[in-house]
Amino acid sequence: MPRTKYFFNPKSLSFEKVSDNRRYVVWRTIGLSSLIIVSVITLSLIFSQLFTEPYEKALANDQKKVQNQLRQMQREVEDLNAIMEDLREKDVQIYRAIYGVAPPKPINLKEDSYHELMKLNHGSALVLLRRKLDEIKLLSEQQDKSYATLEKLITKREQMVNSIPAIMPVANKDLKRMASGFGYRLDPFYHTFSFHGGMDFTAEVGTEVYATGDGVVSKVLSERWSYGNHIIINHGYGYTTVYAHLSRFAVKPGTKVKRGQLIGYVGSTGRSTGPHLHYEVRKNDNPLNPAFFYRNDLSDEEYARMLELSQREANRFD
Repeated sequence: MPRTKYFFNPKSLSFEKVSDNRRYVVWRTIGLSSLIIVSVITLSLIFSQLFTEPYEKALANDQKKVQNQLRQMQREVEDLNAIMEDLREKDVQIYRAIYGVAPPKPINLKEDSYHELMKLNHGSALVLLRRKLDEIKLLSEQQDKSYATLEKLITKREQMVNSIPAIMPVANKDLKRMASGFGYRLDPFYHTFSFHGGMDFTAEVGTEVYATGDGVVSKVLSERWSYGNHIIINHGYGYTTVYAHLSRFAVKPGTKVKRGQLIGYVGSTGRSTGPHLHYEVRKNDNPLNPAFFYRNDLSDEEYARMLELSQREANRFD
């Protein structure tokens, strides 16, 4: 049996029976539901303010930092790329100006797929950065290969410079040993003017004779006439030198020699009127004036003096 409910009415100062008012029940239910909903919304807002907003702010700050870092790295990569391009341009100038050869052909960049990067946050910036890094990597590989090629060219050029005759074949700092120069001179045997294909240096028998450039001794010959005891050195690059009228040899055919190395001794063998060294420089078997190949020995003033002396008409010794 349902219980009857009463409530105290202060106006009538008596207990009155509570009637079963459905409308009251409905509104009471609605009120309670509204209170619950408002409470849930209020708690959600409070939670959002306390927890969600700081996380989003932190995430936004992180994104800004990432963007700033990306921009900074892009600037640094562009600066590095400019440096590499400058090195490449200087490299090209070295090839053309110093060695007179064409520089290596540039390698084309084969771009990889950047689709995966585009799917990430800041994909465009990442792709740009990746592309720049790939370009720099390619340039660095090109420079590495180029420097290897330059190293070979430098070695070859150094070998050529060391091989070309560049000193006098006898010690002659005071220039007093030069007797006869290159060109037409009076023949001491036939007393007529004839071409003298080298330069004569007066010296006592036994005076040391030196190789004037790096090379290989191609011939060591002894003749009763003409050059007498003489040595021919092949310097490569078309250059050969001849050292004639020697008294003794200090090298054999096939000997590799360095500039300034002792190869023989002054004498007066063969077609000679007295102790001296007949010295020749040839390029592709054509005689050249040896006076143009003494720059390593002399100062500018001494070199000018030597050229003047070499052009004077003096008596030949052979």
